[in-house]
Amino acid sequence: MYILDIAAAFIIAVLTGMGIGSGGLFVIYLTMIRASNQVEAQGLNLAFFLIASAASLIIHFTRRKLRFDLILVMSFFGVIGAIAGSFAVNFISADILRKIFGGFLIISGTLSLLKKE
Repeated sequence: MYILDIAAAFIIAVLTGMGIGSGGLFVIYLTMIRASNQVEAQGLNLAFFLIASAASLIIHFTRRKLRFDLILVMSFFGVIGAIAGSFAVNFISADILRKIFGGFLIISGTLSLLKKE
């Protein structure tokens, strides 16, 4: 099973590097293939995302001009959202959490399809 995990992580990391919103794919893999519960899957997804985004940050830092004012604002609200989410998860059942996450994936995917460059 570890070989499947490594292959899935590699494929999802490649998709992440290409800019495809693959965080949802990792959660889907963990919940459907590995039978992890939703909260565990989302926690592992966050750890996976931190590693993948650290690598991306190095590349973007060397190739692009980053807007640190926006990074600080988004980081601030990200921390607020993470704290609120960590408290909310104690009051929301895993079944409802799974449905909410699925709904966000559907909305995000639909908006991505409809988005004009």
